[in-house]
Amino acid sequence: MRLPSVLLALVVAGCAGAQASSTPAAARDAIPALDSAKLLGDLFRLSHDSMAGRAAMTPENAKARAYLVSEMRRLGLAPVGASFEQPFAMPRRNRPDSVRGVNVVAQVRGTRFPERAIVVSAHFDHVAPRNGNIYNGADDNASGTAALLQLAAHFQRHKPEHTLIFAFFDAEEMGLLGARAFVANPPVPLAQIAANVNMDMVARGDNGTLWAVGTNPHPVMKPIVEALVPASGVTVKMGYDTGTGRDNWTSLSDQGAFHAQGIPFVYFGVEDHADYHEPTDDPEKVNAGWYYNAARTIAAFVTRLDVAVAGWPPR
Repeated sequence: MRLPSVLLALVVAGCAGAQASSTPAAARDAIPALDSAKLLGDLFRLSHDSMAGRAAMTPENAKARAYLVSEMRRLGLAPVGASFEQPFAMPRRNRPDSVRGVNVVAQVRGTRFPERAIVVSAHFDHVAPRNGNIYNGADDNASGTAALLQLAAHFQRHKPEHTLIFAFFDAEEMGLLGARAFVANPPVPLAQIAANVNMDMVARGDNGTLWAVGTNPHPVMKPIVEALVPASGVTVKMGYDTGTGRDNWTSLSDQGAFHAQGIPFVYFGVEDHADYHEPTDDPEKVNAGWYYNAARTIAAFVTRLDVAVAGWPPR
């Protein structure tokens, strides 16, 4: 997909990131280089008007899902089980009807500890058109979905020590239903899942801050976040995991399903902005250079987490 020239210029300018070294320490400390043009291209593709918001149980959602499956095949990832597509039916909160959705789940097997897994996730659904307006959901959450595609590509080239499960969750907007279905009927035993890294709204760094949520309920994550050196222009802050309501993000996105099972998580996201859940959440609003470096920072965190999990006792 063709990108606006101003975004393409920003992307090209951000492409000089360092490649991970072959030595373990250098690989742990490097900021991975991702395919910035593909990152932005996927964001624009997923948040195009033709996707009509990618709401669960719509043809456009199925279209987005088919693209994710095709990318998993193109990258050479393996499914977790018989298929990349994992259908589910889950009841909506406070409603008698069930939602039927489909998660897309793939894996890169670990080189040293394949029996332990880290789930890296993002939801690919958004909301349906209303009153003639299309809610493209560029930041929420085409941004996390496109970043997850890049992380899958990166770790397919740079194999992790532990198995990485890449989960593209459906029906998050209806109550974390895809993630809840995943933990209710996991493709691997829950005891083998060491941690979850979730991404939801990671493109609009309007104030330069990427929040890392989860270190308060799961202190094992704190030293990993503290040791993280972000890519240029990205400030990582810990918080939003105490208190109540919108000040506590612990269960406001798919990481909540893992937290409910006692699985440590870090959720990466930005603060709500004026375009949150509005028809104006469009890809043109994204700061392309910052988004690219936020995705690289999250990839670096997953690399550090992969090293750290080896020292954790079994759950």
